[in-house]
Amino acid sequence: MMIKNGIVLRGGAAEKWCRFWNVSGMSLWPLILVSGLRFSERLVRHEMIHIRQQREMLVVPFYIWYVLEYLIRLPFYGSNAYMNISFEREAYSHDDSDYSDYLEKRKPYSWFKYLWHTSV
Repeated sequence: MMIKNGIVLRGGAAEKWCRFWNVSGMSLWPLILVSGLRFSERLVRHEMIHIRQQREMLVVPFYIWYVLEYLIRLPFYGSNAYMNISFEREAYSHDDSDYSDYLEKRKPYSWFKYLWHTSV
């Protein structure tokens, strides 16, 4: 995969990180860590959207915004707060095969319009 969309790692340390956080995959710019047991092209596309979000926000502000938005949404959505984070809404809305070229057409800061959308 191209570096602009992340470097995919699976197995070894990536597997341990995913197991530790109990996730199928995660993006830690510029790396996409994927559980080998749960690997799928859709998961990689989802994480590639996060890599693009991280890059356009200069990485560290992305993580700060992510955590703050989660904490703000937690009292309103409870256990569904994660699914209502704008970054996740964008990624889940465009990670299927119908959107395989989404990253090529995507405008910068596209996640911003998902701040006010309802849950996916």
